[in-house]
Amino acid sequence: MLAAAARPTRTIVPALLAVCLAAGCSMKQTSPAQTCDSGGVNLIAFASDRGHHGQYDVYLYDIDGVGYRLLRNLNSSVVSDSSPVLSADNQLVAFVSARGATGSDILLYERDVCGFVNTPGLNTAGDETEPAFSGDISRLAFVRDTMNLGTPHRRIRVIDATGSALALVPMPGLDTLAAFDDWSPAPDQTAGNIVFDSDREGTAHLYRYQRSSRGIDSLLYLRGADGIDIEPAVTPDLHFLCFASNRASGSGGFDLYLFDLNARSPVALPAGVNTAGDERHPAINAAGDVIAYQSRTSASAPWNVRYAFLHASPPAISTISRIDSTASDVQPSLVFP
Repeated sequence: MLAAAARPTRTIVPALLAVCLAAGCSMKQTSPAQTCDSGGVNLIAFASDRGHHGQYDVYLYDIDGVGYRLLRNLNSSVVSDSSPVLSADNQLVAFVSARGATGSDILLYERDVCGFVNTPGLNTAGDETEPAFSGDISRLAFVRDTMNLGTPHRRIRVIDATGSALALVPMPGLDTLAAFDDWSPAPDQTAGNIVFDSDREGTAHLYRYQRSSRGIDSLLYLRGADGIDIEPAVTPDLHFLCFASNRASGSGGFDLYLFDLNARSPVALPAGVNTAGDERHPAINAAGDVIAYQSRTSASAPWNVRYAFLHASPPAISTISRIDSTASDVQPSLVFP
């Protein structure tokens, strides 16, 4: 049930997470309203600890309405929910939660029914984190640790939803038990290509995996003379790539960088995106002209979620207001058709 399209037909019939509800999982309503909220076009999902410091909930911000959409029954009252990602049709939210019995699990929430999609076989012993939808919503990439195989390293996995049941997609070339970590998957339209982070050379850099050829491109033309490159986000057509880096040539701390992968050349970001503080965790829309990201003025300051229209004249950069000025808003996901 990952897939949808124009509101496209989904490939797997959704089912509420009846097992979890029967087991008494604690679900906190974000509103007393009795109706589900599946509205909005240009949306940003993010995690925030506003209201209870250190425990994160998932929020959904409507850029056009300059306000919040309901996520009834999604957040837990006792554990953190984080790393939310939106499907391209805005109807699914995948996120990470510690409410399960196997560490960090990935849950899938459907907005138009205010409930959870059953995902048998997705969550296993160990941690599963960092979900990312393919552009056509047929697949979900994520990170799974290998503790259950006796090797404590993170690996990228992909769940396919185009058949009658969820199934892991073979990832030849990424399924090694070597002593390094792969994380932060950013899939293209079908997850046939995935840009990701790895420390396989000792330092965190970005790589591109192509499933058809089993090849891994080191993307050397992206690298700076120093620093690490992390948290990639790509357009579904793999035209543009945005990521964070702490290379010394930046404005300060971590900065965002935008690359045209077709031309293999950097694209200048508008003044005001990068600051003397930190900019991290970018998300980019399909057209490559809007980004969302988290920003802070110093290492001790709380994070803000910001979004920027790259081709506006002058460029427009907005900050989502925090309800609690001491809270942190982090890990934005963007859908802006």
